[in-house]
Amino acid sequence: MGGREAIITISALLLLCASAAEATTTTTYSLTIQAHYPSSNLPSSYNDIYLRGDMLGLSWNSGVVMKYGGDMWSLELDYSDSDLGKLFSFKCLVQDQNYQIGANNMIVLSASLSTVVDIYPWFFTSSGVYQYVRNVYSPQLNNTRDLVIYTPPSYYENSLKVMTNVLVMHDGQNLFNASTSFAGVAWECQKTIDEMVVEGLMDEVMIIGVNNSPDRTDELTYSFDSSAGAGGKGDIYLDFIEQTVLPLISKQFRMKYDQQNLGILGSSLGGLISCYAGYTRSTVYSKAGCMSSSFWWNNQDFNNTILVKNRIPQAVEFYLDSGDAGIDNDDVIQTQTVRDHMIHLGFQINSTLFYYLDHGGQHSEYYWGTRFWVPMKELYPPFILSS
Repeated sequence: MGGREAIITISALLLLCASAAEATTTTTYSLTIQAHYPSSNLPSSYNDIYLRGDMLGLSWNSGVVMKYGGDMWSLELDYSDSDLGKLFSFKCLVQDQNYQIGANNMIVLSASLSTVVDIYPWFFTSSGVYQYVRNVYSPQLNNTRDLVIYTPPSYYENSLKVMTNVLVMHDGQNLFNASTSFAGVAWECQKTIDEMVVEGLMDEVMIIGVNNSPDRTDELTYSFDSSAGAGGKGDIYLDFIEQTVLPLISKQFRMKYDQQNLGILGSSLGGLISCYAGYTRSTVYSKAGCMSSSFWWNNQDFNNTILVKNRIPQAVEFYLDSGDAGIDNDDVIQTQTVRDHMIHLGFQINSTLFYYLDHGGQHSEYYWGTRFWVPMKELYPPFILSS
């Protein structure tokens, strides 16, 4: 073999080796977890935060200490092409002993070369609290009422966390306290949410309960019903919530209430006005919970007019339910009619439309409180972080 041929052969082999090496090269991606927590809540001798997880070099058996940086602990993790699209679950622990409370943090690993994820754990508080904001005047309705605010378990422990799930609920006096509730039976929303959050079955939710007024029927209906001789102030009531209640509470509590963070829920006429709000004010609300809704109102106007004449809302999830017993069987037929109409319009069951039938359920606070866990599970499942 001549020298020229040998050089050509060696060059070809080098090119083949380089191509093979290039073909087997994998990309390395970086994921940085930043855990924000007030260091003042930790004893000086007990202030390390660790991370455990199910992949990326972590395990659930022992943790890796995170780097401290003043009310923030961080850890950088690497992953490769073979990890893309996988669901990574992880949790923080104080001193690698006390797990953060609630569901696992979860993130789908993406092809972004460098990702930073912020989390706001809490470790020692398993119950939320409710408190009152008294004598809130409505310039829209020219009346005054109390509000009752529920903040979930993390709120007072981790003061760096802003509530990103805010739920407006009607008939606030019925939600938490039996002594103020209709017929002395409260939903006890705080107990349902506290238990589900601790068990990792739902994300945290802050509730703004709006007490009703003597004009409840008019305020919770958007049209006049001649058979009832009442109704039609619903839009003014919703303006009161959006223009007065939300700005007021956002000044007193750490919360966001843009569309993607705001829901509305109620029962009976409160269910009707919630569905109406979600359908006609989709730039305001992203979730609408409608329990035992009074879809019979004004000759089933919601089904026959609102669903027909209004643009189908985008990026809004609806929850519908009813019982099937008691007076008028809790309007189960009217609720199923609305459900079927919404499916026909393109809503997807268990995606943008959730439905639950409470067999034996009746039209009362007891049954609404008993099944309150269902809309919480459907509308506020454990959150998957974006990457």
